[in-house]
Amino acid sequence: MYGQRKYWFGLGLSGLLLALFFFTLDVDRLFEALTDANYLYIVPAVCLYLVSLLFRTLRWQMLLRHMRHVSVARLYPVVVVGYMANNLLPMRLGELVRSYYVGEREGVSKTAALVTIFIERLFDALTLLLLIAAIALFVPLMTLAEGFGEQSSVPWPILIAVLTLPFMGTFVLLLFLSRSPVRAQVISNALVRPLPDRLETRARLFIDMGLHGLAALRDARTIALLFALSAPIWLFEAGLFYLIAFSFHLDSVYDNLWELAIAVVLVTAIANIGASIPAAPGGLGLFELVARETLVLLPLAAVDRTLAGAYVTVVHATLLLPMIVLGQVILWAQHVSLGALSREGRGEMDPAEDAAVPSTTPVGGDDGP
Repeated sequence: MYGQRKYWFGLGLSGLLLALFFFTLDVDRLFEALTDANYLYIVPAVCLYLVSLLFRTLRWQMLLRHMRHVSVARLYPVVVVGYMANNLLPMRLGELVRSYYVGEREGVSKTAALVTIFIERLFDALTLLLLIAAIALFVPLMTLAEGFGEQSSVPWPILIAVLTLPFMGTFVLLLFLSRSPVRAQVISNALVRPLPDRLETRARLFIDMGLHGLAALRDARTIALLFALSAPIWLFEAGLFYLIAFSFHLDSVYDNLWELAIAVVLVTAIANIGASIPAAPGGLGLFELVARETLVLLPLAAVDRTLAGAYVTVVHATLLLPMIVLGQVILWAQHVSLGALSREGRGEMDPAEDAAVPSTTPVGGDDGP
């Protein structure tokens, strides 16, 4: 029942945000822009996105390696299925699907795997913030910040603080937990001690598995490599934004291709941070609004709001639909259903079973997806 409520809440929120998105556009001109677009750029754009997923797989492989070495050939399909699930399910339930799927497929702790996915998201946010900070050294972004502040009725310093400080604070906390596991264990044991015996035992096992998932953050060299792998993830995804910009002739709006590249990197970064709230499936609605307004408010060029709306609509569809199709093909080949993975991933996990390494053959056989 609770899961159904979250599902309908996510869909309802998407509906409201999409209604706001279309209500603030000239719909006739929007469809005209969509009709006039050159969709040949979508094919190479999707290829760039698939390359970005390869770097995501390499980064996740590094986060999992203290538990088990998993080949890229086996891990890549799990990443795709996780993204497919996030694109279809609200509240980022795809993260649960991915952690459950890799746990069943590779025999690793599902709880620890979920923690590594959380670390991934944190590195994503920090990398995007670093990209924005680097661009801000050369491009004045105060107009953009003030514009978002006016539209959200939140003072821009507070808005920036809300979008940055939680990520940095969480990163510092995880570093402490990973590098002081004994102290973290003592603190966590004190927090769960008031629980009934059965719940306390389960909670301690979950915490043990969660702390195990943080092991990759104990090494400064690994952290540097994780950041190094995060950069191409987002640069290749920005390449998708860049190519689709040519579909809508945005290259003619900017003075040169360098300014267009800066604009799409900023749109990529701000839209993904802004749409990271775990609510609507695939960030639907929120992504469109944030990406469109970023493009409109940027001081580099005067971009028409309707043209920007058509552009971000196609960008988001290109990010979502190929992953949905590819993920479903992978699940069909594995004779697994998303519904089953979702139910199992959201179901109650037995910590004792999660802590044990299964002795049975992992899902999908031994030689790749």
